[in-house]
Amino acid sequence: MSVYIKKGTPMHGPSLCETCTRAQIVQGYRESESFTLCKATYAEAIRITFAVRECSSYINKVRNTLDEMERIAWTLAPRGPKRQAGFVAPGELNEDERDIELVLDDET
Repeated sequence: MSVYIKKGTPMHGPSLCETCTRAQIVQGYRESESFTLCKATYAEAIRITFAVRECSSYINKVRNTLDEMERIAWTLAPRGPKRQAGFVAPGELNEDERDIELVLDDET
């Protein structure tokens, strides 16, 4: 007979602080030589002395935010009044439309 406990407390695992943008982790040469400072609080950083499983202020540093994605996105604009902006399927392109024009703005 096996027993399954839904959302049971895990006994081990990596800390969320390792991938959080608000954490400052100081690691020494030994495993016992490390501490984590959480900068999610507004007053001052708090020292975290345990592995964090859940956090309401967690921001993943591996994924980009919506603002970051909008900042690095390409803007597609038509070159002429009769052309639409966007990508074209390989078979739909005429020989005279094979030119690629890349305009870089230094405004941002």
